[in-house]
Amino acid sequence: MGHEMDRLVDKIGEALRAGRNMTSKQMSAQFGTHLVHTRKTANTLHKQRKIHIISWHRSAVTGVPSPVYAWGDALDAPVPRRIQDVIVRQAETQSYSTIKQLRESYIPGMFDPFRVLRAQVA
Repeated sequence: MGHEMDRLVDKIGEALRAGRNMTSKQMSAQFGTHLVHTRKTANTLHKQRKIHIISWHRSAVTGVPSPVYAWGDALDAPVPRRIQDVIVRQAETQSYSTIKQLRESYIPGMFDPFRVLRAQVA
């Protein structure tokens, strides 16, 4: 498994060093690899600062923009507002569902008025 990842890293590096800027989906199609595997490899290379996000590409009108990667360690292009909103909404939804579960849960014999407050702060 590690050998396959090394080959994919080499293929991505070779293509991006040659000046091609690609999304994970384009890399997957180009190299004949599974999209999830390609996306994870690109994310790993991004975290290692070997590649950076040069821009964002939306493949469909209603789709979420995908990062377009370029070789090298540089500042990433700003995250589109739409993605920022989705990230914030996910966090709020998770927080509200946790608070709802705490409010609806009842442990007999236990009275803790700060239970929900502690969950909100954490």
